[in-house]
Amino acid sequence: MNETSRHNRNNRVLWCILAVFFTLGSSPVLADAADGEYLGFRLGDKISAPRGTEVRVHITGAQIFDLDPGTHDHHVDAVSIYVSPKSSTVGSIFGEWYFANERAAERFAEGYLANLEGKYGRWKRSGRSLTYKDFQLWVELEKKPVVTERWISTNNFRVSIGLIYAPETLGRSTWMATVNLEANNPELAADH
Repeated sequence: MNETSRHNRNNRVLWCILAVFFTLGSSPVLADAADGEYLGFRLGDKISAPRGTEVRVHITGAQIFDLDPGTHDHHVDAVSIYVSPKSSTVGSIFGEWYFANERAAERFAEGYLANLEGKYGRWKRSGRSLTYKDFQLWVELEKKPVVTERWISTNNFRVSIGLIYAPETLGRSTWMATVNLEANNPELAADH
């Protein structure tokens, strides 16, 4: 790759990152994470998978709805929602962005986390996560593993941003108990 091509590609990546940051700064969707809302979904809500949605099963028994992000405000590449298997109660919300190189992915992850920190000043940061009351936002950067169940891009790096119930909270315990009940005791879950 010649110097001009590399420069043009780096400029395109930078413009993409800037567009996402400007969108994040003005997006009403992100504004409600303190209420358990992210990417247009809310923790604890019951949702139905739209027709044609890919549904996977997580090791915990939860179902994962892999949704088409369409023209989402965040220009997200993928949206995955973890739900309980019978009642489809939302327990985790994830957005994914894919990048050709680690430097671009790292810049995006750090910028996104800094944006979250600025927006949610009362949230406590620990590593790449922010926690406030019952909720936790976390940012993960990973390189494509040799063996993976799902990787929707030819790019080798992924940044995942998730909103989950914070560990050791009643919300997390309740949702995990619901998943366990519905996955392992379907006859009891019908009465739940």
